[in-house]
Amino acid sequence: MYAPNAPSIASGFSKSLYRSDEVVADYFKVLKWCFIPILGLTAVWLFEIYVLQSPRRFVPNPAEFASRVFGFSHFLVGLMFMISSRKMRRPQGWVWFMGLLGIGILISVVFYNFGGQANPILVIFYFLYFMVHGFRDVVFFYKPRTRDLELERTRSLILCLIQVCLLLGLMYVLVPAYFFYRSLKPKTYWPELQNQIDALMPYLRAVLSWSWLLAPICIVVMSRQLRKFPGGLGAFYKDNKPILLVLFYSVLIILLSPLIGAWIYNLLILSHFVGWYFYFSRRLGTIPKQSSRDDGLWKWFRGSTAGFQLLHLGAAAAIFIIILINYFFLPDRSIIGTLFSANAFYYWTVIHVTISFAPRG
Repeated sequence: MYAPNAPSIASGFSKSLYRSDEVVADYFKVLKWCFIPILGLTAVWLFEIYVLQSPRRFVPNPAEFASRVFGFSHFLVGLMFMISSRKMRRPQGWVWFMGLLGIGILISVVFYNFGGQANPILVIFYFLYFMVHGFRDVVFFYKPRTRDLELERTRSLILCLIQVCLLLGLMYVLVPAYFFYRSLKPKTYWPELQNQIDALMPYLRAVLSWSWLLAPICIVVMSRQLRKFPGGLGAFYKDNKPILLVLFYSVLIILLSPLIGAWIYNLLILSHFVGWYFYFSRRLGTIPKQSSRDDGLWKWFRGSTAGFQLLHLGAAAAIFIIILINYFFLPDRSIIGTLFSANAFYYWTVIHVTISFAPRG
């Protein structure tokens, strides 16, 4: 169940961070704060196109630029918090971290060797891989919680299966849409990239074919778990309606991308970063005693809402300044420019998503 003011379907004290009437409102607040920097950067983008008329642009894509600035800040702060967390005081924490880091680097190498962001098939898998991370965290942020461990295990499994079904549904839409678009507007790639795309096509078709078998299995398992949930399907829907709506709205935004444009994918990626910022700020706000600067700078960053927000926004501002300095004062192919480029962001994101699969707590 959600925090007080929400009806309960099970006994036990609620541990939810959000009330049921706050979840969808918070999600739309996140989207609002995503649009604000995108609109501001759109003004810069239009100024560069129609006033400066320069072929080299500081903001090549407003939505991508916003997600990159806040994304690098998110990666940095998240990594700092992870490294300094209690679980990293145990060897098991470092084993998970180093193992997942190695897997993330391996995925990045494969991504690079098959053409990276220039390969449309890899871009589809990249986005679906990110949405595994995105859906998982959205559920973690907003799902209702009680002290009933058995109930929470059942709820978590059902929500996990719903996420799998949503991802499979997106795959059924995005992959055939790509094939259809490719048949209508054949695109010419340079020979090496075309060979890389052709090499992946059988695997793409195989994944799509096998995923059709996975969907019925998920539905059968989910139906069995719903029987274990007190009150069945109706009670589950009533108790989890806000988070289900958030997942539905996220999928709807993705499905509107053919009409709105590919920038919508950057919006969803940005919404994850902004959502985590608001979630962690709210979570720190529940601490009875906020850390102060007198406790030490790092404790203030980790143990107070004001400290966390200053750290996160300060990191975003620093990254923005670094990109700005690189644009005006450094060569096009500088090391800094390469590390903080739009192309590099794909690889940093893959590594970040992979590391995030370490057990929480």
